[in-house]
Amino acid sequence: MNWDDIIIDASASDTGMRRRNNQDSHATVRAANRETWRRRGHLFMVADGMGAHAAGELASKMACDLIPHNYMKAKAGAAGEAIAKAFRDVSAQINVRAAANRDFDGMGTTCSSLLLLPEGALVAHVGDSRVYRVREGRIDQLSFDHSLVWELVRRNHLTSEQANVSIPKNVITRSLGPAEVDVDLEGPLAVQPGDVFLLCSDGLSGPVTDPELGAFAGHFHPRDACRYLVHLANLRGGLDNITVLIVRVGPWVDPESGETDQRDAPRKNSAGSSAAAKSWKDRLVERLTAPKAVQPLAPEDEHRYRSAECTIDDRLIDTLSQLVEDVRETAISQAWSVDWTALSEHRRKFAEAQAAANSWVMLREIGEIASMLGQAGRFHRKHAAT
Repeated sequence: MNWDDIIIDASASDTGMRRRNNQDSHATVRAANRETWRRRGHLFMVADGMGAHAAGELASKMACDLIPHNYMKAKAGAAGEAIAKAFRDVSAQINVRAAANRDFDGMGTTCSSLLLLPEGALVAHVGDSRVYRVREGRIDQLSFDHSLVWELVRRNHLTSEQANVSIPKNVITRSLGPAEVDVDLEGPLAVQPGDVFLLCSDGLSGPVTDPELGAFAGHFHPRDACRYLVHLANLRGGLDNITVLIVRVGPWVDPESGETDQRDAPRKNSAGSSAAAKSWKDRLVERLTAPKAVQPLAPEDEHRYRSAECTIDDRLIDTLSQLVEDVRETAISQAWSVDWTALSEHRRKFAEAQAAANSWVMLREIGEIASMLGQAGRFHRKHAAT
């Protein structure tokens, strides 16, 4: 990757339909200058806290506040060493905090991070919050779930089908909070223009399937994709806090804009001039500050713990359109507060796109309807409980 590559990111976090407070946290820390980028890159992180009272909320906040700070200020060590040390140091700090207050007993947090570096993408993670990559119609899970289900399957004690039926999915085997913790590192992995990375807590990856995550993240602007996915999770019950962070490498081109993808055009630097037109001073600075040693890229197949197609096909559209239709009927029967005129307009656009076989617009309208119904459902539930 290069310092002047276009990177678009967005995030969203929601309490969900059942919880009273949000124990998830997330962080985005962009390198402030070329030198910081060369040493530490850009950092993106999601954490899912655990513990009674406000303990989980505090643990996840400590992770997302302190890990980026400790990592970015580290003077020595490669990026992988620095991020792993930051994870371990913060785990020890959470442990000390928990020991000092009985109300914080047992507090901890999952934490998954993505580093975009000159040598590629590096994933550091503890727990079952996930990091995915969407590329050319496929979604790959780059992180391993530190959960009882995944550990039993890895050790060949159970098949995936047996584990999913007989083992609780929310039992995790590793978290930040113990005095010592092992941190998994994946990569660095090669990054291609158009790659999309998605980080999320299990409040999203539980109710929303991998193909659905990839279809929305891969085909929409990160801001819209985050909104659609959060409300989709809420329409399926919203049983947990929901956090999603999406990072797109390269420009976003709206399929309806008529514009073309500029990935192959001369790359622009931060001042707006093309790479070919850079001054001799800029070229000299780049040569002097270029990394002297780049880590060899790891074989990518070793890092795809799960993989699925995520194209917009008839099966996906049918499943999601049936979901929003079922929720719409519930909204009518329970008299939810919905802008029915606007919702009808989205349904009309969906029908037109269906007649024209425009699957992208169909999925967009499903996302907009899901957002409207998700907001209305939360409002209705909140007021029905008071």
